[in-house]
Amino acid sequence: MLWPALAAALGLASVPEELQGAEVTAITNDSRRVQPGNVFVAIPGQHLDGHDFVASALEQGAVVAVVSHEVTRGESRRLAVVDDPMGALAILAATFYGHPSDAVPVVGITGTDGKTTTTTMLQAALSATLGKVGSLSTVDFRMGSEIEPNLTRQTTLESVDVQAWMRRMVDGGCRAIVLESTSHGLALGRLDQIRFAGAIYTNVTHEHLDFHGTWEAYFEAKASLLDRASESAGFAVLNRDDSRAFPLLRQRAPKRLLTYSARGDSEADIRAQNITPESAGIRFTALTTAGPIEVRLATAGRWNVGNALAALGAGLMLEQPLPGLVAGLAELKAVPGRMERVDLGQPFAVFVDYAHTPAALTVALHELRAATAGRLWVVFGSAGERDTAKRAEMGRIAAQLADQVVITSEDPRSEDPEVIIDEIWRGAVAAGAEPAANLHREAERDRAIRIAVGAALPGDTVLLAGKGHEHSILGASGAAPWDERAAAEAALRETKGY
Repeated sequence: MLWPALAAALGLASVPEELQGAEVTAITNDSRRVQPGNVFVAIPGQHLDGHDFVASALEQGAVVAVVSHEVTRGESRRLAVVDDPMGALAILAATFYGHPSDAVPVVGITGTDGKTTTTTMLQAALSATLGKVGSLSTVDFRMGSEIEPNLTRQTTLESVDVQAWMRRMVDGGCRAIVLESTSHGLALGRLDQIRFAGAIYTNVTHEHLDFHGTWEAYFEAKASLLDRASESAGFAVLNRDDSRAFPLLRQRAPKRLLTYSARGDSEADIRAQNITPESAGIRFTALTTAGPIEVRLATAGRWNVGNALAALGAGLMLEQPLPGLVAGLAELKAVPGRMERVDLGQPFAVFVDYAHTPAALTVALHELRAATAGRLWVVFGSAGERDTAKRAEMGRIAAQLADQVVITSEDPRSEDPEVIIDEIWRGAVAAGAEPAANLHREAERDRAIRIAVGAALPGDTVLLAGKGHEHSILGASGAAPWDERAAAEAALRETKGY
């Protein structure tokens, strides 16, 4: 694409003559990825400012650098000055990739917990009725049956990467796209310039206050997805069971609104009845606007009833047949790292789950408690340089809901893992946990897992919470490879002989 077309999209009044025929080969905000013919967008970040790398980007062959102010002498004609570089990146990306969200319906899914599972469920449900459907989530990128792991540790990618993936999906024959949409992604403009056909909300509880500052600011970032759906005359699917956020979200919702309730709230448009856990998953009756239907899920956890209802609701809002949507859900065998069972034949249960918030840990432990004849173990930690207020709270929750608690490291980053463990520990002790009796600590996560697995008895359940699908642990020296399931299997072999 020629630079003048992109400049026009940014509303730039004029283009220097020498750039009139300049061909742009890619858009990037990462100076390390700049190639000849690229446009580099300089974005101020939390730790680094892209403006410090403009000269380097131009030396590497960038056609133009988009900036908020003049930063280098002698190259001013190759600078495009805009008020909002982040917004400019989204505009450039959408323009460069031909606005793929105009071609197929795009559904955004947000919330504190359950986003990934609901995204994957909706992709599976729609695939049964529409054919090829794409999705971008914390865990993976899907195009029909093609699955590529998401190794970026970034749920919502930068706007240029989101637009590139959507173009790839549209060109690859996808008839709808599902986007897991984080508060960071919404607040930082990564989902700008996307036409949303609909927005799904799972819940809005306590998370990322290190970034947003207050719950109100966090909520506002989440709620902005509703505004985007409204702008596109789209729909919203809201969780009526989320007592704090639902009334506020309902006030912001577009006219096309559907509500759901896993608790069976009679005022919900879609609700569940007769929820019955099974050895291979869970089944329930869904009462919907299209009539009642029996639903069977091959994924464990009663909370997945709510995720499934949200997916069914969005499918119905997209005018898809209910039986086909339900059939698609039944085909989904598991979501990596989401209540994933590790079974080598041992006489106790081991689950890997991504639960890393107070609400998610509460739900997971409540669910497993009901299914556990023996003791309930939980192994977990809390991320460094993130929402410190939740650490003691998660310690309290673990102490109250589990029989045995092992506190370990998650992603300490530059923080001392022992300091993080201390904060969780104090919350657990304040809630009545007794060191050595039912409260243990081990900063090395593989050793912590071996403590729980090695001491588990027949009928016990061991929950490994916090890492889920992730492929690394972030420490002071960077990312170290990690596989929670593999660590659990190794612990079973080493301590139990399986």
